[in-house]
Amino acid sequence: MTTSIQNKAKTIPLRKEIDNKYKWDLGDIYKSDEDWEADYQKAQKLIETAKSYFGKLSSAETLFQCLETRGELSRLVGNLYQYAQLNRDLDSRLSKYQAMTDRAAMLSAQAGAAFAFVEPELLKMTDEELLKLSYQFEKTDLYDFYIKELIRSRAHIRSEEIEELLSLSTMVAKGPNTIFSLLDDADLKYPTIKDEKGNEVQLTKQRFAKFLESSHPRVREDANNAFYSVYKEHINTLGATLSTEVNKNIFYAQARRYHSTLESALDGDNIPLTVYHSLINTTEKNLGGLHKWTELRKKILKLDKIRPFDMLCPLFPEKDYEVPYDHAVDKVMEAIQPLGIKYNETLQRAFAFRWVDVFETEGKTGGAYSWGNYSVHPFVLMNYNDTVDNMFTLAHEMGHAMHSYFSNTAQPFPKAQYSTFVAEVASTLNEGLLLQYLLKKAKDKQEKLYLLNRQIDNTMGTFFHQVMYATFELTIHEYVEKGQALSPDMLNDLWGQLTQKYYGPALTLDDYSPLKWSRIPHFYMTFYVYQYATSYAASQAILDKIMNNEDGIIERYLELLKSGGKDYPIELLKTCGVDMATSAPVEATVKLFAKQVEEVERLTH
Repeated sequence: MTTSIQNKAKTIPLRKEIDNKYKWDLGDIYKSDEDWEADYQKAQKLIETAKSYFGKLSSAETLFQCLETRGELSRLVGNLYQYAQLNRDLDSRLSKYQAMTDRAAMLSAQAGAAFAFVEPELLKMTDEELLKLSYQFEKTDLYDFYIKELIRSRAHIRSEEIEELLSLSTMVAKGPNTIFSLLDDADLKYPTIKDEKGNEVQLTKQRFAKFLESSHPRVREDANNAFYSVYKEHINTLGATLSTEVNKNIFYAQARRYHSTLESALDGDNIPLTVYHSLINTTEKNLGGLHKWTELRKKILKLDKIRPFDMLCPLFPEKDYEVPYDHAVDKVMEAIQPLGIKYNETLQRAFAFRWVDVFETEGKTGGAYSWGNYSVHPFVLMNYNDTVDNMFTLAHEMGHAMHSYFSNTAQPFPKAQYSTFVAEVASTLNEGLLLQYLLKKAKDKQEKLYLLNRQIDNTMGTFFHQVMYATFELTIHEYVEKGQALSPDMLNDLWGQLTQKYYGPALTLDDYSPLKWSRIPHFYMTFYVYQYATSYAASQAILDKIMNNEDGIIERYLELLKSGGKDYPIELLKTCGVDMATSAPVEATVKLFAKQVEEVERLTH
């Protein structure tokens, strides 16, 4: 088995054809399904203990034990769900692991319902009484932030009965995401197209991404049309699924007495609404660089019309455009050297001890992700296909993995989970380090152009696209909140308008351009996408400090990674001298992008 099998094979390989060193070792969580069942029974018994704490939380000792028991249950349920889901993601056709995933999800709902009395019971006390109790805990540094947050969120905690019902409803609430995932990963079948050499190749998500990077306009267009024709066939189902997701979000926001879904989504991390709106407004006032990039691409590619599927192909491809996985690992390891010995040793261990499941196989879920585990270590899913883009995706996901690892090892379980608001800082910083490393290695103008192209594309994908997605997500929620109903036509029209607005007048929309909303899984992760953009802006500010050798920045950055969720994310970023409550990081990001576009224009004249 070579690491380039994904590009050479006509068909998708079977899992048994992949060398073990490129596959997860899920035995790190459970050695067998029988061990999973044993922990399932243990978790059920812990759920039963919940009633023994009911009505007794005015005692500091009882409250502490209750919180410890709930935490242990949460850790167990997390292991159960992750083991089942990771196995399911390796082959979504296996009903066994789908059933186990469903059982773990139901167990999670039961666990939440069993302990749903805790917050309502605690909030019957005054703030002073709560603080006094917490000062009497066996360990006062475990739940201090939890008590602080509880006091802050007092207005949005409901009665015991309502909290129990909301917890029980979580299983039903997973419906839109589950339906979308099964449709997108298991049921949709993509047609074949002819590659650059005229060979018939079956489309997959991963191959589609690579075809969009093709230097052949015909291949890009054929891949685009064939791929999105499948989504068009299911557009009513996908529209109804997304509409249900939006209505679910509105239900929970209203149930918790928020004025809007946006307020509900941001309140958990104590993020001011102005941060979201400022991100969109600041970006949309500075779209000139992106508009210029569209025009420049059209000119360099010598196209009569430039369409959205022409926006991803490299303008200045390298000779070694394909990067086998093992080579990508070496380059990532070299690029992150500035982060110090501890970071380097941990990342090396991750690659050596099978934290990563590398290649696409039949039935495997698409895309890439990192998933932390407090009990063992993070797990990273890839569908590596030898592209430069995939090398950057590897750097990205390993950034997530290192963030999870450092947070989990430095913080107690109640404080280990970091906010999604800072979740993309470590990942995009790794990408930035990789780009800087490659730029330093550039031997000539052509290679520098290639890397500038890649950096511009990275900013476009991680920043501008995410701001556009955030605008789309906010608009559709506000649309329904005003009493109007979503439809595929409305969603298509909105997506088309935003695409034109962001890319500028030089872009010509094709027939399938308005459909892209229908295949984006992040719209089933309520108001998540904006955090890619804010995190990217923050990471670029930290990267600038690292590249300029600011005194103590590596130590402060590692301290950020170790901080988990011990404070609000905006406060944690200030550790590295970044204040996301201002527009400065966003303004700096869009201005840097415009300068890079100007540099490409200068080098190509």
